[in-house]
Amino acid sequence: MIRRRPFLALLAAGGALAQAPDTWPSRPVRIVTPTPPGVGSDTFARFYAERLGKALGVSVVVENKPGALATLGTDAVAKAAPDGYTVLFSVSNPFTLAPFLMAKVPYNPQVDLLPVTQALRGGSFIVAGPAAPVKSLRELVDAARARPKGISYASYGPGSTSHVGMELLQDAAGIELLHVPYKQGALPDVMGGQVMLGFEPAVSALPHIRSGKLRAIAYTGDKRSPAQPDVPTMSELYPGVEMISWIGFWVPAKTPAAIVQRLHKEVSAITQSAEMQKMIADAGLEPASTTPEQTAAIVKKDAEVMGRLVKAKGIRLE
Repeated sequence: MIRRRPFLALLAAGGALAQAPDTWPSRPVRIVTPTPPGVGSDTFARFYAERLGKALGVSVVVENKPGALATLGTDAVAKAAPDGYTVLFSVSNPFTLAPFLMAKVPYNPQVDLLPVTQALRGGSFIVAGPAAPVKSLRELVDAARARPKGISYASYGPGSTSHVGMELLQDAAGIELLHVPYKQGALPDVMGGQVMLGFEPAVSALPHIRSGKLRAIAYTGDKRSPAQPDVPTMSELYPGVEMISWIGFWVPAKTPAAIVQRLHKEVSAITQSAEMQKMIADAGLEPASTTPEQTAAIVKKDAEVMGRLVKAKGIRLE
C-alpha cells in the first residue's frame, strides 16, 4: 500500500502518465473535421495533418464526421478524452450559427472546447450572372428598394451561411429580397440568370469570377479580398457590416495547457510556411494564427452578432 500511494496520488491529481504533457504525443493523433471529404476545409485538414505528423513525430490522421450543421463532429471532440489525441479542425458554423439555429446542440461551444488557434479566415462574394442588370452593391440596393422581393438570391438552404449572410445585408440596407433555397449548389442557375444573386465562399466563387461566368458585386470581409482587390466590401457602403468565415483548431476542455501551447506553436508554423501561404492565397483566404485567447474572443463576438440576427429574423431549423 505504501508503494502505491504516489501513483494513486498522481491519478487523483489528473496527472495520469498517458496524459502527461512531457510524454505527448506517444501515439497517433486524430483530427476530426465536421465536413465531408473533398470540400475546401477537408483539403486544408489533410495538409495540416501531414505537416503536423512530421512536426510531432507521430501519425496524424483525418476523420470526417459531417452532419447536423457540423455539430456531430464538433460534439465528438467535445466529448473525447482531454489528452491531446483528438483535435477538432472546424469551420465557424458549429460555434457561431448552429447554437442559435437549432433547438438544442449537445455541447456548449465556449465551455466544452478549448481554442488552439484560428488558422484561416475569409469573406464571401455576393455574385451575379454576367447578364444581371446590377453591377454594384449600390445598384443592387436601389433596384431592391424599387422592387421589394423582385430580386432573387440563391442559398444553400435555410440557416446556411449564404442565407444568414444575405439576411445581414437586407437588415443593413433595409431591403427585401426573394430567398430561393437550394439543396445543392445553385451557381449554374446564377450564371444562367434563373436566380439573380448568389452568396459564395471565395474558394468556390473565384474560379468563376476570374473566368467571367460570375460578376462580383461585393465582398463580405472586413477588408477587400487580396484575390479581387477591385471588389468593394459591404462595409464600405454599410460600416461594420461584414460576414467572415473562419477555420480553426480546438481540443476538448481540460486538455493540458502544455499540449495546447505545443499545438498552437506547430500549427502556426505550418500556417506561416511558404507552401501553405500559397495554398491559402489560391483559395482566396487569409492566414490567421491567432492565440487561444484571441480565438475565444472572436468566437464570442461572432456568436453574439449571429445570435442577434438569427433571433431577430426568426430563423430556426427543426
